[in-house]
Amino acid sequence: MELLLSVNQLVKKYDTKTVLDGVSFAIRKGEIIGLLGVNGSGKTTLMKIILGLTSFEAGEIEYRGNSNYLKSFKCRREFGYLLDCKLFEYLDGYDNLYTVGKYANHWQGKTKTEIAKEIKELLDLVDLPNSKKKVRGYSFGMKQRLGLAMSLMGTPDFLILDEPFVGLDPVGVDHLIEFISNLRKSLNITILISSHQLSEIEQICDRYLYITNQKVKEVSKVTGKKFVIKLENPNKLLIDQLQPIVDIQHNDVLFEAKDGLIDRVLSIIYQNNGQIIDIQVTNDNLVDLFRGESK
Repeated sequence: MELLLSVNQLVKKYDTKTVLDGVSFAIRKGEIIGLLGVNGSGKTTLMKIILGLTSFEAGEIEYRGNSNYLKSFKCRREFGYLLDCKLFEYLDGYDNLYTVGKYANHWQGKTKTEIAKEIKELLDLVDLPNSKKKVRGYSFGMKQRLGLAMSLMGTPDFLILDEPFVGLDPVGVDHLIEFISNLRKSLNITILISSHQLSEIEQICDRYLYITNQKVKEVSKVTGKKFVIKLENPNKLLIDQLQPIVDIQHNDVLFEAKDGLIDRVLSIIYQNNGQIIDIQVTNDNLVDLFRGESK
């Protein structure tokens, strides 16, 4: 895949406090990257630096091989973002998009008919009605979707989303996950997304960047699930056969689902008349990062 964004030895300070120190990573075209870290770790700061909304002390950022991309208006238009989104509460959704687009010169050279068509397509894309309802009467989820529509004006190649799931109900979260996944499929947009909703992040991201101790740690996506099989009073023979291949804790059998291990474990249990109380499937890959950070 094409290398899109490269961050090399980035340093960011606020007065004497170092927020990011020697941060380096790369993002390729079409990836969905999760940006993770505890509160105050520098996630939003890093996003603002990439967008040119705040400065940095040292290091280099290249977009499509260009370290001066922020000075190029054309290049900057390739970015869309949902970050500290401000809406005009007294306007409806259509007029919000029209006003923001006008200030950003999105409508330059376009007729009123072309503008209206593009705005309606954006509203349809995020499932918002083209009505006269003022934004002040929108639900939180509707405001989030309008912010997404703003971020997609001009069909950007690179989309940055800061905590897009905050305040959404479970149905809204599901719709947003589907929407983000479809964006990549239909438009091949590259997405950097920050969130504390780890289960949602795991569903849509290809890999993760985890900020800890002012550094960025790259974390690969774990596709295998962890199984916990709870047994009722397993006999010694059953335990003896399971111990060489899995972890036994009290009456719990713990293992990762790989290389047909689940079939082998279940076969041993049934052959030895084991009684299964419960089977749990977990994936603690991302949760473990935060547990380690809090120790």
